[in-house]
Amino acid sequence: MVETYLPILLMAVVAAAFGVGLMAASWLLGRVSKSKTDLRPYECGLDPMDEPFKRLSVRYYLVALLFLLFDVETLFLYPVAAVFREHAALAPWRFFVYGEMLLFVAILVVGYLYIVRKEALKWQ
Repeated sequence: MVETYLPILLMAVVAAAFGVGLMAASWLLGRVSKSKTDLRPYECGLDPMDEPFKRLSVRYYLVALLFLLFDVETLFLYPVAAVFREHAALAPWRFFVYGEMLLFVAILVVGYLYIVRKEALKWQ
């Protein structure tokens, strides 16, 4: 029984040793002397125009989260749409799956309408 798990254990030990070895090599070989420009942001060789830790508007993060929401929605819809017509095993479940996808899209449309109503996508 042990011999069946031995290759997995060996691979885990080698992976852990490889990770620790890379971190140790980075720590030993990657030392750089500190200079005045270490904490300054890099902007294509130009002097920075704003503070490096400038506060951003909440709308910026809100739009980023909305993008992720609709991106994940696409990730959920695409496999169902790709498989929906081809598999004969789904024939009895076809209307159920179709209804579930319509419910999913309806919930997202309600969320989108709420976002539009709250004017979360306006940049003013």
